[in-house]
Amino acid sequence: MLDFIIEHKIYVGYIFELIAALSGGYYLLKTPNVQSEIKYFSWFLWYVFLLDFSSLYALWAFFDDYKTFPFLEDSLFTRNVWLHNWNHLISLSFYIFLFIKQLRILSYKRILKFALLFFILFGIFNLTSSNQLFFTYDMSILIVGVLLLIIAIASYYFELLMSDQVLDFKRNLLFYTSVGLLIWHLCVPPIQIYSAYFSFENADFIKMHNTILRYSNIFMYGMFSFGFIYCAQQKQLSEFAKKRMLDKPEIRDF
Repeated sequence: MLDFIIEHKIYVGYIFELIAALSGGYYLLKTPNVQSEIKYFSWFLWYVFLLDFSSLYALWAFFDDYKTFPFLEDSLFTRNVWLHNWNHLISLSFYIFLFIKQLRILSYKRILKFALLFFILFGIFNLTSSNQLFFTYDMSILIVGVLLLIIAIASYYFELLMSDQVLDFKRNLLFYTSVGLLIWHLCVPPIQIYSAYFSFENADFIKMHNTILRYSNIFMYGMFSFGFIYCAQQKQLSEFAKKRMLDKPEIRDF
């Protein structure tokens, strides 16, 4: 198993996920008065890391010849596709929620909230009623979720452009988050259409899948990490400058 992980560099994605989660913790420690949704985002990254790490059970069982987990052999849980199907629904819902919370135009916000609720109900129904939950990725959830995420981010960009915040977008954590999310969701879901071909008999597909996923993870979690660290430092500098201004002795005319 370890040789397979090293050969296909699967560990790289986990390292960047962990760095992003740690960077989120650093941001919370260094930044006062953090928005509640940013706190949720930081904690959510730990959930992503732990879930992805736990999905290695399928590899462990396969290379261990199902000695440690004999109940998995020939069961529906032999592959970890079911876990990622649920995670697609949860992750997309969370990221859509994250950007809806940033919107100020009430009409956009209400429409997107309704769309998000529909997406969650649609996803739950699809996953609980589909026989393909354990075998292939549910592309209807991915397609609808990614489209809704793109719309939510586009609405966020529109409001950003229409406000004074655009002048200071480099200090905006969610700007870096949105770029990472857009690139990842434009690159990875298309290859997951062919998840049924993910088997050891299709070594070329595994190699292509792992390469695209690895570099997409590096970019997305790298953007998250950079955003957390850079924005935390900028906020610290801003607070320090304000403090200096307050501590500066008043100049009086004589």
